[in-house]
Amino acid sequence: MQLIKLIILSIVIISNPMLHADPKGSARLDQMDANQNGEITLDEFNLSQLKRFNLIDLNGDGTITEAEFLKSISNRFDKMDLNSDEVLKKKEIRKALRKIKKQEKRLQDNQKKQPKPFIKQ
Repeated sequence: MQLIKLIILSIVIISNPMLHADPKGSARLDQMDANQNGEITLDEFNLSQLKRFNLIDLNGDGTITEAEFLKSISNRFDKMDLNSDEVLKKKEIRKALRKIKKQEKRLQDNQKKQPKPFIKQ
């Protein structure tokens, strides 16, 4: 069982787009900077981590069971297994990470294009 957990943890580390998408991590930092002032406070950092926790806590009970953790890993594996052969190859991982990076950039670009509300004083 320990070997399985080690393998799963390795997959998480390898497939984590935060570690590969941007060498300086600027995109991730921008997401964490809630008030967009160029600084990340402890509250902003904690909020970001809480959001990630809530994504894994599938039943919302405030705890992450092994089953919930493994389900989140399985979902990530499935997204990266582009040809659905239940095997991840280096080329496939790189392609999946590029796809994830493009999706994140598209989302950020769409958020930047949103018009600012006009408030007449």
